[in-house]
Amino acid sequence: MPAAAGVLPKTYAFEPKAYAKAVMHCCKHSSEGVTGVFVGQVNQKVLRIVDAVPLFHTHALAPLLKVAFMLIEQYCQGSTGLEIVGLYYASSHGPSVEITPIKGIAEKLVSNFSAASIWTLDPAKLPEGRFALQGKAYPKDEWKPISSDSITLSEEALKHTGRIISELKYLEIEDFDDHLADAKKNWLNPRLFEGDPLGSMTSHLES
Repeated sequence: MPAAAGVLPKTYAFEPKAYAKAVMHCCKHSSEGVTGVFVGQVNQKVLRIVDAVPLFHTHALAPLLKVAFMLIEQYCQGSTGLEIVGLYYASSHGPSVEITPIKGIAEKLVSNFSAASIWTLDPAKLPEGRFALQGKAYPKDEWKPISSDSITLSEEALKHTGRIISELKYLEIEDFDDHLADAKKNWLNPRLFEGDPLGSMTSHLES
């Protein structure tokens, strides 16, 4: 059951691969502005963030953004119950929770999905093994911080995300920009975690 307008989920449950992919995308292009999408499922209590789709590490031009969102929606239609539930972003100017560069995109997303959220990366938390995304939601008229108490991700997932960052596995992730430059590159990254424990981990949270 979708969340009612203005009513936010009580819990934001990250699947390990969704969190890891977003962090990997931001780390690969740490000196550039990075934009991606979270897809998932929601009911009145829990928003489950199932996967991350890396989009851009250059300026997100409106026509390309429109094409990317259309393709993601097609992907979601083929995956039972999935929809675009949020955005993630990392600034090219270093750590920042400022969402101005993607505010227009985010507000359009909220107009279609009231429980949508925006997540920005705080890379300083990665070496400490802490959850490194800071979220904002739009309950009414303005973006407000999402409490860390409402976010769930296992310690095991955090540990393995730190491991793959230290192993430089983030260099393997591909985004929509990469796909536009070389159509052979799959921006959905379906084989990214083949043979890795992250590939079979789940949030273990019942909605």
